[in-house]
Amino acid sequence: KASKASSPVKRCRLGARMAKTGSVSVLSGRRGSVPTLFRAAATRLSVGSRGPPPRSDRGPGRCEPPTNFGARSALRGDARLCRGRSGFRTMSSQGDAGSASHDLLVVGPGVLGRLIATRWREEHPGSRIVGETASDLNHGDLKSLGCFDEVRTRDEAGGEPGGAYPYVVFSAPPSGSENYEAEVERAAEKWDGTGSLLFTGSVAVYDLDEGNCTETTKVKAIGDSERTDKLLSCENVVLKRGGNVVRLVGLYHSRRGAHMYFLKIHTVPRWGQACINLIHYEDAASLCYNAMTMAGSGGEPLRGRVFLGCDNNPISFQKMMDATLLSGEYTGHVTFTGEAQGSVGKLTTNDQTREDLGWEPTFESFEAFMKAGAKDTFCSTEQGE
Repeated sequence: KASKASSPVKRCRLGARMAKTGSVSVLSGRRGSVPTLFRAAATRLSVGSRGPPPRSDRGPGRCEPPTNFGARSALRGDARLCRGRSGFRTMSSQGDAGSASHDLLVVGPGVLGRLIATRWREEHPGSRIVGETASDLNHGDLKSLGCFDEVRTRDEAGGEPGGAYPYVVFSAPPSGSENYEAEVERAAEKWDGTGSLLFTGSVAVYDLDEGNCTETTKVKAIGDSERTDKLLSCENVVLKRGGNVVRLVGLYHSRRGAHMYFLKIHTVPRWGQACINLIHYEDAASLCYNAMTMAGSGGEPLRGRVFLGCDNNPISFQKMMDATLLSGEYTGHVTFTGEAQGSVGKLTTNDQTREDLGWEPTFESFEAFMKAGAKDTFCSTEQGE
């Protein structure tokens, strides 16, 4: 394996490195152990997952070695020539979205932020990538990934002038900040207005409890809930500056997600036929990459846009767990004890986002992912322990 000294191009082996180093919360700084990998990393699961179950709940190391994220992404719908509503739109490798530089600031480099940084390093090896956290407790882990030129706390970045980066992505969850909107505002001030500013939000802002939900579904009014008020306020901070927003559904990978949480607690007080909307972490990262680098029909950067990240295949809790156990990669049992409801819940689709960004997920559904053996960048994290 090439070292940094022997090659000018930095490489990230995200799954393998994370497996060896464990994880730390990007905002709270609490360290997790390897068996509870990514326990405190950024996530937006609608069921409130706190990480994978104990090691005894899953068979040891049955997956293949990690696959290179950048190579996988070449197979996705984020090619440099993409068809949208207005015809073909090109992405220039020398200046995506109207910027001559590709320097990137990742605020909140949790699981999603690290995947974005990994892709960025592979696509733009000469760029400078900075990861910013609330504390320095996870800096050793982040530096060991090889994706970041600099890792710092927000306090250490206090003296940095505004407008220092053509690309800024804010992927930290609201749970680790006393003043989330102020954190987003501070990150937005670091953007120079050329490339792209991106905020990763949540579909929780849509004012819909049941039925079909798309990019155009009405959002909740300010005052409906403290959580959605906070998210919508942060979206407005970004949108008013010309930045973009990606609203994400429940995130998962082979070692993290609602399926792992349910395997951990065994008895789930939810109706088994209620549906959950999902997207794989790697697909969410590729969608965010496209949102940051895709140009409009006239070659101009995308400005003030809202996209929706989902796999277009809502799944019931029961079918999700059936697919998990039938994959042969997990052991355990889950019982749903919730009473039947009048509706299965919100069902998200993102056809407009796919058309506008020329994007398709690699993992078209949770069931397809499990049927293929639950193989992704993270699936070999128990091997060699």
